[in-house]
Amino acid sequence: MHLTDPLFHASNFARLPTKLIVDLLSHGYDDMQKRTNAASVSTAKLAVVVSSALGGKGQQLKLDQFLPYDLSKGGDALPPSTKEALQWALKHEKLPPAIVGMIGAELG
Repeated sequence: MHLTDPLFHASNFARLPTKLIVDLLSHGYDDMQKRTNAASVSTAKLAVVVSSALGGKGQQLKLDQFLPYDLSKGGDALPPSTKEALQWALKHEKLPPAIVGMIGAELG
């Protein structure tokens, strides 16, 4: 279902179930938060590096502390099928070491 669907035309809007409208708004808000966090990752990584450099080795900083919205703890970051494919690629050494270093924590 897409917002350009005739179901969402102004003439039909009053006939839509309230639950559908609330669900669409909620989904849109969640999507906006994910996009904003994704756009802010590089800035957050830089903030972690700078804060760690200024604070010394004793600093225990995490990337999500510098993102504008809290990360959802509701589920896995990766779908099971993707996780299985990445584990296979790691096992058979099909990924460059730099990629392995970035995704290793996600697959643990």
